[in-house]
Amino acid sequence: MLCLDMDRAVLANTRFAISPLSTAVGALGLLRGNERPGGGGWRGRVQEAVRERRLVLLSALFGGSWDYVPDFLTPQPQTPEAPVQEELHAVATTGSARLRWELRIMAQGVRAERLAGRVVPVVLREALERGERDFAELVAAELERLWDSALAPHWPALRSRMEEDITHRARTTARHGLAGMLATLHPRVHWNDDRLNLVGRFQARIPGSTGLVLTPSVFPAGLRVVVDSVPSPADREPMLAYPSRPGPATGPGRTVPALLGATRARLLSDLHAARTTAELSERHFLATSTVSYHLGILHRTGLITRTRTGAHVLYQRTHRATDLLADPGPAEAS
Repeated sequence: MLCLDMDRAVLANTRFAISPLSTAVGALGLLRGNERPGGGGWRGRVQEAVRERRLVLLSALFGGSWDYVPDFLTPQPQTPEAPVQEELHAVATTGSARLRWELRIMAQGVRAERLAGRVVPVVLREALERGERDFAELVAAELERLWDSALAPHWPALRSRMEEDITHRARTTARHGLAGMLATLHPRVHWNDDRLNLVGRFQARIPGSTGLVLTPSVFPAGLRVVVDSVPSPADREPMLAYPSRPGPATGPGRTVPALLGATRARLLSDLHAARTTAELSERHFLATSTVSYHLGILHRTGLITRTRTGAHVLYQRTHRATDLLADPGPAEAS
């Protein structure tokens, strides 16, 4: 278990931030799943970008079973929302001492924390032979290509989702206090007296810092923790990337959820384009079995079509469903 001491300085300087590169790292975390390559949704987009843009360093860093991925990939947010170019510059100019320290942890682990190392892939070793500064610049360049091809076109919607989550957390803090809000971030997060405990197999105690940064993540990759649990060059504040709340349903009025149920109404609203079960699962943060159950009901009622394309089954709503969604119902009629 990781224990963060929350003294008065940390409590006073706990803040939220929207971080483009933390979002990119969350997307790259999808590569570490157990699913087969390919498919739709965000995992498919990231796989395609990594493959087509030849992002070999990012593939090596996120394609394996590392216990630790270097923290310099997610720079410390200095403002509520840093521009992506500013964060990319921070990655490219990471100090050599800090970079060497992080890469040593990646390779060797930290026994006291139960953090395992592993053999560094050849492509990373060859890049490191050019020097730490060149390595940081190469990684920053790959992150920029990933951002431009996979994330930038969707950034307004992703940012809106994170802004809505932060607004919700602010309301929770106003009603239940900071400790009450922190306890709602993730099932692994527990508040105990003056400590924030993060339940897991890694063990460390992080003494009071100058603050705590909370960044919402729109990708279902669990809780990501960036902490300096052992003395390091250029210490940074602890940062938690926690799963944001599911986005609000859009499209159906009050009548459709009353008829179909909120989950089926939300899925039906999203099927203006043909999508697979896996893609709907990722977009709505639902188990694939749950999505399949609701799609089966929608298909039997004639509200969606089902078409097989190669190895995938695509679902899309019918004209009848579109008419149903467009009807505001008597409660909303003017």
